[in-house]
Amino acid sequence: MTTTLYLMRHGEVHNPDGILYGRLPGFYLSAVGEQQAHSAGNWLADKSISTIYASPMERAQQTASIVAGYQDGLQPRVEPRLMEVNTPYQGRPTEDLAIGGWDLYTGNEPPFELPMDVLDRVLDFFDHVCEYHAGESVLAVAHGDILVFPWLYAKGFVPEALMKDDLMKYQLPTPYPATASIMTFILDGPGRNRRPRVSYHCPH
Repeated sequence: MTTTLYLMRHGEVHNPDGILYGRLPGFYLSAVGEQQAHSAGNWLADKSISTIYASPMERAQQTASIVAGYQDGLQPRVEPRLMEVNTPYQGRPTEDLAIGGWDLYTGNEPPFELPMDVLDRVLDFFDHVCEYHAGESVLAVAHGDILVFPWLYAKGFVPEALMKDDLMKYQLPTPYPATASIMTFILDGPGRNRRPRVSYHCPH
């Protein structure tokens, strides 16, 4: 039975200091981010969403609440498997990270994550969706790399940190998923058994 998962990145964040906010608390949507979330909500309004999940982070919860306003009485559910990646680089200037190709992973040791650690928990969530929402359409609001690694997986690649520096090489139509962009995963069964089909859309 085919299940549709709309995996969405949160809207733009108010981040005047230009740091990697990661799992740091207190980062909310900017005015632009709120409008982006409304645009996404409008695009999703006719998609017959049965359930909305969201990362525990404030920006994802805020985005999910805005989008939920375009659905009929849905309340977002907190889903830890959609959490932002655990990296030692949070708090660093984003301009420094850009120079390094946004590699937040090389050399990481527990509790910090590697790309396959992130993919494993996302695929666990995919399996959950297939089990509990078979045949339905589900929305999940998460973070950039939470979209990137299942995209690579769906396209047949083993995710590696430096792939993020040239994602268009791996069939993503943009250098990185835009804020409030949506990847549509078509799940024909648990993700570890059959790779999903995926497409990308930016509604703003």
